[in-house]
This record gives sequence, C-alpha cells and structure tokens, in this order.
Amino acid sequence: MSERLKIIDNPLAKYYLTILRDKNTPPHIFRRIMGKIGVILGYEIARELKWMKTFVETPLSKAIGLKPAGKTIIVGILGASIPLIYGLQEALPWAGIGLIAARRIEGGKDVRVVTYYERLPVSLNGYDIVLADPMLATGRTIEASINHLRERGGGRIIIASVLSSRYGVEYLFGRYDDIVIYTIEVDPILNKDYFIVPGLGDAGDRGLGVDLFI
Repeated sequence: MSERLKIIDNPLAKYYLTILRDKNTPPHIFRRIMGKIGVILGYEIARELKWMKTFVETPLSKAIGLKPAGKTIIVGILGASIPLIYGLQEALPWAGIGLIAARRIEGGKDVRVVTYYERLPVSLNGYDIVLADPMLATGRTIEASINHLRERGGGRIIIASVLSSRYGVEYLFGRYDDIVIYTIEVDPILNKDYFIVPGLGDAGDRGLGVDLFI
C-alpha cells in the first residue's frame, strides 16, 4: 500500500494476535496479550523517534550509547486502548500519556465521529505522538483524533494499531501524507456494521469485560 504502512513481521506478534482473534480467549487473557502486543509495537515504533548519542561510564571504561532526544506522548483513544497503552508505555517508559474519548455516530452510509473528552498537554508542539487504537476499522475515529491533536499543535503522529482494515488504511493515507501506521496485520474486509473481518470482534467489549471465573 505505502512505505508508511509498517506491518510487524514478527512471529511472536502473529502468535499473540492469534490469541486475540480466538473467540474463546477470556477478558483477563485478552488484556494481558493486548499489553504484550503493545510492547512489541513500542519497540518497533522506537525507530521513528528522535535519538541522540550519549556517553556512559561502564565498570571498565566509557561507551557511546543512545538516549531519547525529544518529547514523546502516547495518546490512547478510550476505552479499548487502555491495555494497549500499558504495553506501549512499558516499551517507551519516558513517554507521557494522553487520552482522547471519541464517539462514533453511525447513520446511513457514512460514519461521523465526535470527540467529547481529552486529557492532553496544552500544547503538543515538538512532541512525537504515538496514537494508540487497537482497531483501525473505518479510520474515522483516528481521523477525528488526528485533527484534534493537530489543533493542539501536534505534528509528527505515529499510529499504533493491533489490527487494521485495508479500507481504513487507505482512507487515512488518502487524507494525510505525513502519518505512519504500525500494525500487526491488515484484514481485507470491513462489513456493513463497520467490523473488520475476520478481525477479532469488538476490542473494547472483549478487553474491558469481566471474567466470571479466573
């Protein structure tokens, strides 16, 4: 599709996605695995961030290393992204955390999205922004979130999505020429109810649900 689409070619990530796809995976396992995928996504997204050389004293001598060179914030789209945020933050522990709540309004043949809550810095100027949403389906929720972040001065935006639809990826790339999408897999179908097929169902319902027995 585009060089800006980064599909994670890692068997461990594919294995974790297989667990998430399984309809029999209980909520507490779903949350745990979503967090583990977040760690993998965070490691890969680190390639996009700003770094600078530094010196460190080893027990024997000096060595050249790396350290973050700029501000990073992980912005999660509530509420399905909560387990994913934990994993991303474990991989990128210096990053701040922001939140956006968006509501999808379905009507006719189109989808409209409104944002109704945020927890963000007053200005996002100079930040590398990792925008986290487990499912990139229509792309409308992420589009609304990107626009909201841009209103706050956000520039560089990297999308972290566990599973994406081909339609959603193409939709976003048709509207932005400066975003990068990291995902584990791209599924071919978006059905009439705006679910990714074969997908993994509703990530929010499955990840934030209650286990009867653990």
